[in-house]
Amino acid sequence: MSASETDTYSLGFLPNLCTLKAILRVAIAAEVLAMVLALAAAADTYQASIMKLVMTSLFVQWVVISSTISMCFYNKFAKNKQTMQIVMVSAGVVAFFTVCASMLTIMADSYNKVGEVFFWDTPFILRNLFISLVITALALRYFYVQHQRDAHVVADTDAKYDALQSRMRPHFLFNSLNSIAMLVHQDPQQAEDAILDLADIFRTTLDRRNRIPLREELDVTLRYLRMEGLRLGKRRLNVVWDMDRNTLPFDMEIPPLLLQPLAENAIYHGIQPREEGGTLGISLYDAGERLDIVITNPVPPEGTNTHQKGNHIAQENLKNRLKLAYGSRANLQIKRSRHQYRVSFSIPKE
Repeated sequence: MSASETDTYSLGFLPNLCTLKAILRVAIAAEVLAMVLALAAAADTYQASIMKLVMTSLFVQWVVISSTISMCFYNKFAKNKQTMQIVMVSAGVVAFFTVCASMLTIMADSYNKVGEVFFWDTPFILRNLFISLVITALALRYFYVQHQRDAHVVADTDAKYDALQSRMRPHFLFNSLNSIAMLVHQDPQQAEDAILDLADIFRTTLDRRNRIPLREELDVTLRYLRMEGLRLGKRRLNVVWDMDRNTLPFDMEIPPLLLQPLAENAIYHGIQPREEGGTLGISLYDAGERLDIVITNPVPPEGTNTHQKGNHIAQENLKNRLKLAYGSRANLQIKRSRHQYRVSFSIPKE
């Protein structure tokens, strides 16, 4: 489930209670609680202990599942989801179903005892109410602390993500300005077009969105390659695209600046050091639930200054960004052969 969907269905600091998985987890936790309460009040005989466990399970399951479903319905109609209001409503719902279950238990017990006078057991109701409210308070406290921790992790991740993204901009700006400076005296019109391309590129890099459509990332990459083509010339830079425009998910949301930095590294570290230049290969494949991206470039001759330290830093930067965005679901793979350098990664569709 996406983050937006979680925000829509979650109730303040409480998790999403409107799924079958959530109700099943609640039922399992309730059964464990029922077993603990039954063991704490174990009867003298085995048969009586089993009966005690059954009755306690029915009691606890009734209260917990009814309260969970009620909070789910409350979430759908509640407009104000302040923390204190959620606490009060949760406690009130649990207290209501606890009293109802206690009254049903008293009436059922009196019904089984034929010939005896009906006895209203107020201490029994108060004891159950006290236990329910204490357990509810502990559960709410746990959910609140967990929610605060998750919010802190998300904020910290966003901060790291922005920091990693910002580290890419000075290097990119330096190369872009050099390209434009070389064009100013040679072809002013092309220099003007390059400036417009740079403006569009930096409009993306300065965008605060954590996700952009794939088509925007491709557009940024195309503009960058057009600028580099003007600087290096068509003889030294040959770009080969391998993608099916009919099946590629252009509306797929991805983190910005995933493809363009890889193309930049391939040119800067693999093609530029070669006198004859080389071919930059860019492949995008729709692999069902995932998107596969592959960047290839030729390996420069041995002894050539290829700025390997900067290349490793850029690749480590991208690896960290993928990890922050997708966790273990996206792995950057680098393969170097005698003649080719290959960088590939696969990201899930979200």
